[in-house]
Amino acid sequence: MTQPLPDWASNLLSALEIESVQVDIATLRHIADAIDHDEQTDKLVVGFIAGYAAGIAQGTGMAGFDKAHAASVSFMAKSLGTE
Repeated sequence: MTQPLPDWASNLLSALEIESVQVDIATLRHIADAIDHDEQTDKLVVGFIAGYAAGIAQGTGMAGFDKAHAASVSFMAKSLGTE
């Protein structure tokens, strides 16, 4: 079963000029259940998602490096409360 992304993920994709996608929630829950949930893990996951999305944006020509990097750094700061 696929579902739309949560608002924060859609906002990141929008900031990186990447079209929104549907996700397989059951698979994501399986992955989430397999990792420990703590503040450090959450920070790692946010960083991974932001960096991955920025890399896709740059690699596909959807956004230049400067824009993709700035959007991912801004998103991480907002998501982790460091802004």
